[in-house]
Amino acid sequence: MDKRLEADPIIDLIPAMVWSATSDGMLDFANQHFLDFIGAPLHTISGVGFYQIFHPDDTARLASEWHAIMASRLAREVVGRIRREDGRYRWCTLRQKPRLDAEGNVERWYGVVLDIEDRKQAEDALQATKTALAASEENLSLIINSLPVLVWSARPDGSADFVNQSWLDYAGLPAEKILGWGFLDLYHPDDVPGMVDIWKRDLAHSDHTVLKGRIRGADGKYRWFYFSGRKLIDANGTERWFGVNIDIDDLQSAEDALREGEAALRESERRLNLIVNTIPAMAWSCTPDGALEYWNQNLIDFVGLPFDEIVGFGFYRMFHPDDVELMRTSWEEILRSKRGRPVDARIRRADGQYRWFNLRQNPLMDPDGNVIRWYGVVVDIEDRKRAEESLRQSQSELAHVTRLTAAGELAVSIAHEVNQPLMAIVTNAGTCLRWLQPGNTDLEQARLAAERIVKDGHRAGDIVASIKAMAQKLPAKIERTELNSAVRDVLDLLRGELRKRAIEVNLVMPGVPVAVLGDRTQIQQVVLNLVMNSAEAMTASSRERRIDIRCALDEPRLATVSVSDTGRGVPAGEVDRVFEAFYSTKTDGIGMGLSICRSIVEAHGGRIWISTSGSDVGSAFTFILPTVEGRPDYDR
Repeated sequence: MDKRLEADPIIDLIPAMVWSATSDGMLDFANQHFLDFIGAPLHTISGVGFYQIFHPDDTARLASEWHAIMASRLAREVVGRIRREDGRYRWCTLRQKPRLDAEGNVERWYGVVLDIEDRKQAEDALQATKTALAASEENLSLIINSLPVLVWSARPDGSADFVNQSWLDYAGLPAEKILGWGFLDLYHPDDVPGMVDIWKRDLAHSDHTVLKGRIRGADGKYRWFYFSGRKLIDANGTERWFGVNIDIDDLQSAEDALREGEAALRESERRLNLIVNTIPAMAWSCTPDGALEYWNQNLIDFVGLPFDEIVGFGFYRMFHPDDVELMRTSWEEILRSKRGRPVDARIRRADGQYRWFNLRQNPLMDPDGNVIRWYGVVVDIEDRKRAEESLRQSQSELAHVTRLTAAGELAVSIAHEVNQPLMAIVTNAGTCLRWLQPGNTDLEQARLAAERIVKDGHRAGDIVASIKAMAQKLPAKIERTELNSAVRDVLDLLRGELRKRAIEVNLVMPGVPVAVLGDRTQIQQVVLNLVMNSAEAMTASSRERRIDIRCALDEPRLATVSVSDTGRGVPAGEVDRVFEAFYSTKTDGIGMGLSICRSIVEAHGGRIWISTSGSDVGSAFTFILPTVEGRPDYDR
């Protein structure tokens, strides 16, 4: 191109930076647009001065590329940063083309510089976006492959087009063996038909699917999985399904075990209910405050009342009216003490008859000692009560016979005891008559004699009354009894017999009255039997004959009576048998005396025992009875 063309004003109007250079690469022209862009005159960039407009980081690279282009004489696009007139660098693309002579040698180079800063920024932004997207995809892939679930996606027809690494690891197969419909080969044969039916149904009529099934793992074992998937449609209208399979084998096993446990529990409850309703007893349970909450069928059938009438505290209505207060007091005491104890009471049967029952209960406690629930049974003891009553009647008759026998054995002594006050009465009567005769009248002496007659008469009457009480066959009379006087009356009755046997009696009494609740005659019979046994134990003894009788109030609620002697003792091997019926240590004994004593004492809520000295000399019988103060209210 000649100088005239190069300087043509048209070139300066081209909206691009136009330049030309010599064959050896020396810049010798730049249009006005170029010069305006860089803000410098041509002479500052001519020759090799143009390198100064490039970014320092790009200069070496661009120089190298420019020399390579000149050497190859092949044009190509080069990108670099050029400093603008405001000092800022902008990305530009440098394009060039050689003009060759006929021999192919370069005569000149022509080129343009295009500002591509905006494009470059857009490319950088796009590249950053692509990089971020790739990183995001990589992270997403990492997340999906790291999830402890089997992730999958499927086509609209239901065939799989993706499975995550967990799927591959679990199955132990490459993806191509699972994708498509290959996954069905891993499902349990028994589950495939049902699962396929549900999958096809949801593909056609729903946007989600949920099902359960077993999948074979790499170890050949099947495990239960929960399948959940949802249909998604993208902006292009493409339909795909995405879902996960969650391993629930342990949960399924737990559910199966729970179902089996619940079934076993129901069966156990059924059997327990059957047992509770068929045992020959009436079972019940109460809340901690004593309200009835359950009663088995046996009792409901027995009382003939609907359960809703006896639930809560309505159960009192089934007891005998005379026993209701006893039951209420006893139950309240049991609730306060948190300790069960048997209680006897009468319960009305459906036909209106009352029968005796024994009510037993036990509390179920928590670790802190609080009652959670009360459980108990009600056992029919009517036959036992009748047997006990018959036994008591037999014991009463036997005790009566024993008393008559004792009275017969003591007849001579008793006659002597009665004879003494009678002889005194006769003597005092003669004295009284003598002081009333004319000429010898002394009214004061007569009065004194008459008073002695009355005193001796009362003494004789008391002896006869005691003998009558011992001999009479009367029902037990439970009343307040003064123990000291009861013991003294027995000794008064036996005074003559003991004197005849040369036995010394040592009586120790407390300084205060001791009152017990019981039958006076029966208590006296115990004392009489013990004293007479001691007397008979010393019949052939050459030692001092002495009986020690001690009454004491050992505790505010217990009275103690002890009878000990110096006679022959009870052999150690026979101590445990002396209270057995028909067992006697005497050659002529029938073995009922001490047995009757024990029955009487225990019937009064007491206890009797024997103590020995360890040798063959002496023994001591002791019995305790609760005092009036020691008797619980429910026994009064």
